[in-house]
Amino acid sequence: MKKLGLNEDFICRIWEDKSYYIGLKTCNDESVEILDYGKKNHDAGPDYKDAKVKIGDAVYRGSIEIHRSLKDWYLHNHKGDNKYNDVILHVVFYGDENDELNTNPRVKKSRIVPTVILSEHLTRSIHEIWKEIINNPSPAFRLPCFPENKIVSHSILTDWLSSLSMVRLNFKSERINYRLTEISSDIKKKHYWEQSLFEFICEALGYSKNKEQFLRLSNKIELSHIKTLNLSRMQIDSLLFGLSGFLNDLRFKNQYIEILKADWKILKDIFRKEITDKSEWNFFRLRPPNFPTLRIAYASGLLFEILHGNLFRDIIKIYEDSANVKTELEKRLANITVSEYWSTHYNFGKETKSKINVIGRERITDIISNIILPAVYLYSQIFHKENLKKRVEFFYRKEKQKSGNNEVTRVMEKQLDIKVHSIADEQALIQLHNYYCVKGRCSECEIGKIVFSNDKVNEPLRIILY
Repeated sequence: MKKLGLNEDFICRIWEDKSYYIGLKTCNDESVEILDYGKKNHDAGPDYKDAKVKIGDAVYRGSIEIHRSLKDWYLHNHKGDNKYNDVILHVVFYGDENDELNTNPRVKKSRIVPTVILSEHLTRSIHEIWKEIINNPSPAFRLPCFPENKIVSHSILTDWLSSLSMVRLNFKSERINYRLTEISSDIKKKHYWEQSLFEFICEALGYSKNKEQFLRLSNKIELSHIKTLNLSRMQIDSLLFGLSGFLNDLRFKNQYIEILKADWKILKDIFRKEITDKSEWNFFRLRPPNFPTLRIAYASGLLFEILHGNLFRDIIKIYEDSANVKTELEKRLANITVSEYWSTHYNFGKETKSKINVIGRERITDIISNIILPAVYLYSQIFHKENLKKRVEFFYRKEKQKSGNNEVTRVMEKQLDIKVHSIADEQALIQLHNYYCVKGRCSECEIGKIVFSNDKVNEPLRIILY
């Protein structure tokens, strides 16, 4: 496992959400059940006080200590500190290779403290969890340089953010370029661009809880093959829901469902792709409008528009000619139609009386900012369309974006005393947060260089509270 530079406050955020892990066991293979997480301790001493834990058959009351690594217990001199005598559980994120001694840390009285290595019990990848948490910071989140960053001049701040906005745009464009070159060495063919556009929009439709599932589904769709079959809208629905596993053992009686199942019997023999187990799709803690079934229905409509409606060409034309790019793009994506069934259903067999908006404006805005804009920017570079490139850059910097659009930008705006006015502003703040603040790269940040110029930047990441 590649070790991310996670601080202890960040690990505490993971620890406090039991949906992130399952089946806890100590390094000595004893089962662990948390009966009471206790109270977070913001003073000196263990991280959680008054916790209640069942280890094996015994129940203990006391404190819980959180560390990044096994060896931190000794590095932080807890063995000789009376404040840690009542620690009943040591929770670390990473184990240390070839270091069995550290799996049994001791308090001052030489009592062995049971240890859990949290990374061995995660319900999903740490990278996925990391992305979810940084996009949903707690109210206690604080930048390493706050409030001292107020000494930084507005001009230095805006110049730095302007630079970061272009770094982020190029980063997103390069990600699309990388996928294009994976698909084919001849990236100037239109259907390869359509393929990558479909895959990345599907990824966005999955958001955080179903992103990987949507990517795997979209990777099974080969546009060059599908175009030769001239599939109908219903057949495309059948293909996507069939590959995603939702048609397996589907017992609801409905004309739409019966047609899907009949079409799938034919299509699965044509495509011969591995079918996802429907249990892999996450519905837990999702509002019905974000259910994967509804998002797959939109993906089907999207695929139909790519195949039969020249969606990619329309997007390029909007950037080239439109006087109101954002409005035209939003309209084009919002008008993608799906099968009538999904106007009254969030899931198979789950009908609602109110009409469903299959995709919200916020998700469309996200797709435009994070996928379509960098894709068109890359397109302008690959095909040497200088005028298109300038129009994309102008749109990026000038198109109005709502201030405080998400948790990250709300925190960044408040603690940097700056307002988001454009897509570029928003993307710059996200880039600063994700690649400098969270990772403790203050000495490489133009703000951090000034704030910490007279002090050694010693692990500033520790003062970020998640």
